[in-house]
Amino acid sequence: MNRRCLAAVVIAAIGATAGQIPAVGPAAAAAPDAWGQPEANATGDHYNPGETRLTPAVAPKLKPRWKVPLADATCATAGEPLVGGNRLVTAASYRISGYDASTGKRVWQTPATGKKTDISLTAIAGTRLVAQSRDCRSGKTFLSAQAVKTGKVLYSKRIPETMYGTLVDKGIVVGGVWDATISKYAIRAYRITDGTPVWARVGSIGGETVAAGGRILVVGEDKTTAVDVTTGKTLWTAGAGCFTPIGASPNGSTFYMRCGPDEQIRSVDAATGATLETFPTHGGTFGFATDGERVYLHTYDNELIAVDAVDGHKVWTATFAENAPIITSIGGGVVYGWRGKDHPLTAFETATGKAIQLAATTSALRDAPLVANGRLYGATGAAVTAYAP
Repeated sequence: MNRRCLAAVVIAAIGATAGQIPAVGPAAAAAPDAWGQPEANATGDHYNPGETRLTPAVAPKLKPRWKVPLADATCATAGEPLVGGNRLVTAASYRISGYDASTGKRVWQTPATGKKTDISLTAIAGTRLVAQSRDCRSGKTFLSAQAVKTGKVLYSKRIPETMYGTLVDKGIVVGGVWDATISKYAIRAYRITDGTPVWARVGSIGGETVAAGGRILVVGEDKTTAVDVTTGKTLWTAGAGCFTPIGASPNGSTFYMRCGPDEQIRSVDAATGATLETFPTHGGTFGFATDGERVYLHTYDNELIAVDAVDGHKVWTATFAENAPIITSIGGGVVYGWRGKDHPLTAFETATGKAIQLAATTSALRDAPLVANGRLYGATGAAVTAYAP
């Protein structure tokens, strides 16, 4: 489920339960400064460990600096933008466009074909942009890759079905499909270097589409299994209880699970499936983001809480009279919370929960921002706006 859809259905909440976990420190300092997938990374953590410029001291100076178009078109909702390789990439009006992520100057754009095509950006993986496009008239779907710097098309291959809930991990793009030939849900996996199919199996993605340690969780007819994202082989089978992921640790060692909004969170070893920790109850919660030190959650008591990523004890709480943040993004030691339409972003120091005052202009954002390149990027009306100091 992408970030925009999560905002729309968030009250329905997501799933998981009970668990124990080894230390999950933040990702290495050498991590690339990018927001390369809709949830930042394949782990679904909403965290950019490579962002070092937007510190708590700098964040209050953010102002809208430039915009690029992001308009919906007939049969094609504008895709969620991505940032990587000093490019802001958008999919809108039947085209993919690459902009200089610092200035907003357009560097490349795919040509107009005259066809109404719905395009979704799957990931920026290193120097490569992976995307999926579906012809609105014929329904034919294509998987493509382009050089993110130049827009050069590396390949475009037709695939049998449109994939949903896609992610890229270990050089593989994975997504769920409806296999009409057997009338069942299935998983498909393709190599991003050349678009070659590498494995397929019957089943569906349970909960959020996230990967941890090169594993994804696949729900079959009677069990949930952890599947190797590169081979499709079963690595372990889930035991009793709920194994519905809401996200994973940035280092990929741990899945986080929750069975429902009123259920406790459990952490599970991604390598073995062993339950590591069952977090204390914090009442009804939903949403998920983590920087490896803390997990950030929305509560039904109109709070944003930060809990320890290992044992789940509450570290700090931010209380709101109304509209507590429902989606959060993390970078530079700051957690940004989107509170809904016409509400400015909230921001807090990740370690202490100290509030950071942001410009009122952030109320134009339609979602939690992408945090990368010393900037915030987010949809505002029919545009992507970049906020910079």
